[in-house]
Amino acid sequence: MKRALVLGVEHLMGASLCESLTQADWDVLGIVSSTDANAPILANLTLAELLPEDVDFLYQLAEEVDTVFFHQTYENTSNSTPFSLETIISLCERLRLQLVITSNYYDFSPNWLPSLAFWRKKQPIPVSIPAKLLERLEQASQRCEQIHLISLSHTLDCRNDEGYLGLLIKETADQLYIQSPGASHIQHKWTYLPDAANSIVNHLSKGTASEPALNISYYSGHEASIDDIARCLSLSSGKPVKVTPLPWLVMEVISLFSPLFRRFMHLRSIWEQGSIITTKGNANLTIKPDHTPLELALSNAWRNKITR
Repeated sequence: MKRALVLGVEHLMGASLCESLTQADWDVLGIVSSTDANAPILANLTLAELLPEDVDFLYQLAEEVDTVFFHQTYENTSNSTPFSLETIISLCERLRLQLVITSNYYDFSPNWLPSLAFWRKKQPIPVSIPAKLLERLEQASQRCEQIHLISLSHTLDCRNDEGYLGLLIKETADQLYIQSPGASHIQHKWTYLPDAANSIVNHLSKGTASEPALNISYYSGHEASIDDIARCLSLSSGKPVKVTPLPWLVMEVISLFSPLFRRFMHLRSIWEQGSIITTKGNANLTIKPDHTPLELALSNAWRNKITR
């Protein structure tokens, strides 16, 4: 039986990975940062509470597994796990483990020419994995069993701490409102985390011995516009949905006091122009969603929001 260590089990990606791994007959050790954490209860899942100072205990637990899963959030901080990505990379180097990183942390540089009045069309903005992260992983891949870096896109979820839709959707007794950050017809890639976790585990379970030491993949997710999301919400909620432009000036004021809104503001140009994934030196393997259509993903996300 394969054995995994999953960081951040109290968060959606960590919990989803645990569920998918146990369903695939993995033995899972999950790390939470609090005994009050909202973690899943699963047959093959053992939970351990660790704080940032418990690095030695983390190494002891890691000696019992062969694969470590770490979800890196956009902010590139350890807010979803008590340990930093560098700590986890060093752990996997020392114990020669397989490391699986899921991330939506990118570098991007908008092209200012499309914003000029005489330019006919705003082009999608190229986004790429940070060069420093790639360099560090190239170095670590010489000592780890194998490293998988799986790039994700916008999170398709209605909770503010997991995705953006909670910021965009407003509800009244008889109607839903969506505030569109850009043109409502622009297509974006969306990641439904439970489906991403299932697709990743299925890919790993098939065997990866023939893949390179550093394997960079892109989870393609679901392509949809705000208009598409509005139609899905109308179906899942049974209410009419109205799409209105997002007041960026109001968002700028709120962002002075909210890290979440600052993150949202930082991606304004991508919302308005869309984005494309670029690679630096490594050919991407695309991991496609296994089965979850956009309508089902959004329906489940919306039901989770209204029942919490």
